[in-house]
Amino acid sequence: MLPANERLRKSSVFQRAYTGRKNVNTRLVTLYVVPRAKSERKAPGANSSSLSYATRMPFVGFVAAKKVLKSAVARNRVKRRVREAYRLLTRSLRDGHSDSAGAAVEKSVQNTAICTESNSVSKPESAAKPKYKMGQWYVLVFVLHAAALEASWAEILKAVDECLNKAEHKYGVIRGGEPGGKPRE
Repeated sequence: MLPANERLRKSSVFQRAYTGRKNVNTRLVTLYVVPRAKSERKAPGANSSSLSYATRMPFVGFVAAKKVLKSAVARNRVKRRVREAYRLLTRSLRDGHSDSAGAAVEKSVQNTAICTESNSVSKPESAAKPKYKMGQWYVLVFVLHAAALEASWAEILKAVDECLNKAEHKYGVIRGGEPGGKPRE
C-alpha cells in the first residue's frame, strides 16, 4: 500500500492532470503527469530536515472507469495490481535503497514466469536499477484500460515501467532544461 502522503485524493487535482494533456499510453494504462513548478523542482538547501530532490515523491492516483470496467470487484482488483506494480518499481527511491526494487521486481517476474510456465516473460529493462526522477512530478494519474483486467502480472509491471519511462523521456526535465523542452546548451 502506498503511504498516505503519496495518495492523490482531491478531484480538482485529478482534473488538473486531465486538462494538462501531458499523457503517455500503453495497451493497458494511460499515465497523465503534472510537472512540479520550476521553483519546487530545485533541490532544497542545506536543511537536513527537508526531503531532497530525489526523494520527493509525487501524489499518485489510480482510475478505473465504471464505463470501462463494469464490476466494482474487477475495478478494485486492477487498481490494486497497478498500485502494487508502481510501489515495487519506485520502492528504492522511497526507501533510499539501491537494489531493493530490482530484487523484488525480478523475484515477482520470476514467480510469474514459473506459474505461467512461459520462458518468454522477462523483467522490464529498467527494473534492475530504476532511474526515475520522481521529484520532478507533482501528480501522476494512472487510468486503467479494460485490457488490464485480463493482463498477467508481468504485463502490468512492464506497462507501468514503460509508462514511467515514456513520461520521463517525453515530459521530463532533460539535463537541466525545461520539462518537455529542449536541453540547455
